[in-house]
Amino acid sequence: MSWLKEVRVVVGFDFGTTYSGFTLYHVDDDDIGDIKTNSEWPGELGKFKTNTVLQYKEDFEEVELWGYPALYKKPNRRSGGDETKPVELFKLHLGNCLEKFKPKLPEPLTYKQAITDYLFKIGELIKETIPKYWTGIDFMEHILLVLTVPAGYSENDKAIMRECIFNAGLISDKRSERLQFTTEPEAAAIYCMYSSLKEHKLTEPGSTYKKYS
Repeated sequence: MSWLKEVRVVVGFDFGTTYSGFTLYHVDDDDIGDIKTNSEWPGELGKFKTNTVLQYKEDFEEVELWGYPALYKKPNRRSGGDETKPVELFKLHLGNCLEKFKPKLPEPLTYKQAITDYLFKIGELIKETIPKYWTGIDFMEHILLVLTVPAGYSENDKAIMRECIFNAGLISDKRSERLQFTTEPEAAAIYCMYSSLKEHKLTEPGSTYKKYS
């Protein structure tokens, strides 16, 4: 686990079905309040998440827009109605979602490619945002990426996510330990536990508490 000593920034990544977001935390910071939640997205400011949506060019080989702009792109009257529609809800192809609820994607686009393309785009923003807070950070060497996943995800689902994250250029090796998964309930529980302890000043050395039965 010597690689852990090289970690300087932890990226908390919430890749959601309809909205996605990320947070940044430097390991030298002392307080959970120092977590930096991104609120600057393409086309909008002040929101903690952006839409999990892609807008492709006609051949579906290149992403034209992502996030909020992809969902609310104004139609081009000169296109004659041949413009591609937003691609969304592609995360539903993972997990135990019923087949009838999985969105049909335009050919030749696959759900794995859509996930990879979205991760690549939001990954670009993560890489652009980190230097705004800290200098000298090598993304592949100094970053620990923690991705939240639904509690119902199988090991195969997580393996697919790992493959997509690797193909999106967010880890240098598909088996890299610099990518860790946590379930969404686990992440919420840990935050609530820490927040409650801090609220009652039980995070300080020597703190005690009473047990009530």
